Formats: sequence, structure tokens, C-alpha cells
Amino acid sequence: MKIIFLLLLAGAAILLSYTFLKARSNSTHAPSCLDAGEVEFRDQYDHHFTLSYCGYRMIGKKYLHPREDSIEVTKVVMNAVQPDQLSGFSRNDLYKMEECILSHFPYASIEWKQPIKELVLTEI
Repeated sequence: MKIIFLLLLAGAAILLSYTFLKARSNSTHAPSCLDAGEVEFRDQYDHHFTLSYCGYRMIGKKYLHPREDSIEVTKVVMNAVQPDQLSGFSRNDLYKMEECILSHFPYASIEWKQPIKELVLTEI
């Protein structure tokens, strides 16, 4: 009886350590541009949503206004989650994110906050 109990205990310990290592390896996997370069859209609480693209995360706030016979999102204000980690962020990344926003909210005007606002306003 002791042998069966010890085998079950050893099996539980192995299963627990395997689960821990698997969860740890999944959490350290950072998003990369190798994932087909798609923008990930997640609707959050209230009037907020997040966008993730190549490791860059942005938070957007939606503003609703009446439009003809329906209520639509007419303005979106975007902020960077960690502005100090935007090195390498380009206009192409910005265009991909704007394309995703407009696919979800076709009537919205997009306003970017600092420091991305400077990238939008500079000449090519």
C-alpha cells in the first residue's frame, strides 16, 4: 500500500513540475513580427481596447456619437502602453494599426498621442 501511495505522489510531483515548466515557457514567449505580422485587437472594459503588433502595445479609447439613424464610434484616441520601448516603430506599423482600427470602426477618426503624434506629423 505504501508503494502505491509513493507512486501516486511521485506522479503528482512530475505532473505538477511539467505544468509549471509549460506555463513558464508560454508566459516568456514575447509577441514577434514572425506571427504573419497581424494586428491583435482586444476589446476591453467600457470604452477601451488594446492593439498589439510586433511587440508594440497601444490602448485606444472609443468615443460614441449619434450618426444619422445609429450610434457609431466616431473618434478613437490611441496611447502607447510603454512609450520608452517604441524604438524601431515605423510608419508601416502605424498604418497596419490604423487599418485594423478602421476595419472595426469604419466611421472613426484616429488621434494619436505623444510620441506617435510626432511620427504622424513629420514629412516623409
